Amino acid sequence: MNILLTNDDGIEAYGLKVLALELSRIGRVSLAAPEKNHSGAAHGMTVTQPLRATPKEYAGITGPAWAISGTPVDCVKLAIDQLLPEKPDIVISGVNNSPNLGTDIVYSGTVAAALEGWLHQLPALAVSVANEFRHTDEGNYELAARIAADFAEKLVSGEIPRTLLNVNVPGNVPQDVRGIKYAGMGWRWYTGAYEKRTDPNGHDYFWLTGKPYDTPTDGTTDVEVIAEGYVSVTPLFSDLTDRELLRRLRG
Repeated sequence: MNILLTNDDGIEAYGLKVLALELSRIGRVSLAAPEKNHSGAAHGMTVTQPLRATPKEYAGITGPAWAISGTPVDCVKLAIDQLLPEKPDIVISGVNNSPNLGTDIVYSGTVAAALEGWLHQLPALAVSVANEFRHTDEGNYELAARIAADFAEKLVSGEIPRTLLNVNVPGNVPQDVRGIKYAGMGWRWYTGAYEKRTDPNGHDYFWLTGKPYDTPTDGTTDVEVIAEGYVSVTPLFSDLTDRELLRRLRG
């Protein structure tokens, strides 16, 4: 299995290193990741300046590795179009440092990188940890990597139909996880999204912050099953068409 691995936290991220080692057990890993953090980049691409791909030594993988001077989507597009001799069998993005749940999926560079693989007609997987200590190296990274490797084998073999899966792993240790559930995309928003601050010169600036709140539904969404201690697995699709409204308008 030929795997293209990327992320949005940057090439030095802990979660990327853990996932690279785990995936090397099941296939040949090639790595193209941003040279710096691009969290929240969504499906942004670099169009006003050149991209640079700097070869890197990366422990534990048998394929090449590059640090890309662009977004997560740039990494996948450039790797498939120019850097790799042939298309990979799957594109995997992660392990992201903090969850990608509900409407956060829209903003996620992690998910967008996997979606770019899907747009290239490849199975794809985004994986994140929803640990208690957000934005740290503590959490279920090793478990998330093992789960990602398992789903990767199922996607490439056809045991799971070719799709894009968004996987979120809760807890700080494996014992915190109660199991795996397939879940739909829920609703997550933030209170106090921006914090107003003042710099030393007396000028106001704003910092993106805030606390998430989730809108409960029927208990089957990703934000709800994660809160219950289950791994959330959500199949995603690139078609944003409102099919029901389209049928009504045509009528």
